[in-house]
Amino acid sequence: MAGFNTDFILQKISEMEDGEYSMSDIFVEGDLPDDASKEFKALVKMAGAIVIMDYANLGNDGYDAFAVFNFLPENKGDASRILSIVITLTENVNPVGIYDLYQIVNRVNVRIPGGAFVISDDEKTLYYRTYIPLPKEVDDEKTLKNVGVRIFEAVSCVTDWIDVLMGLNDGNMTYDTCVERLNG
Repeated sequence: MAGFNTDFILQKISEMEDGEYSMSDIFVEGDLPDDASKEFKALVKMAGAIVIMDYANLGNDGYDAFAVFNFLPENKGDASRILSIVITLTENVNPVGIYDLYQIVNRVNVRIPGGAFVISDDEKTLYYRTYIPLPKEVDDEKTLKNVGVRIFEAVSCVTDWIDVLMGLNDGNMTYDTCVERLNG
């Protein structure tokens, strides 16, 4: 069996946008905008191709987020390819409430079945990340079905928790209110 084509899978992910609540772009090495940042160019160079999806109106309070989908570099000896999903909730973590945010992120992470919410090392970005191992020998259609389910799970997880996490970050919710919501 030939297995799946990563370019095909990324193209299909980019087509999962709905035009109202999500918009996507696919970026391929050698075909990037001139004003792309050095970090962005490095990511595309490492991955070969990435899909960026903007999501609007997530959660009850209608927050926006953006996702980056890419395959990690292939290890020829592995039976799987790894699809990385990173959904950024904010690039502006409020430093005033960061220790409360760390505690709430930890409380949320023990409640979710996979992936994790993370605050970046520089404490500026809050994101959700997960990795999907995809068997190399599985064909495009079966792989795409698996990917579609896993993307749905990731976006659903962010949607379920974005109000609590961003509410605390934005100062619209207190730590105690977040704990009540988590326990409710």
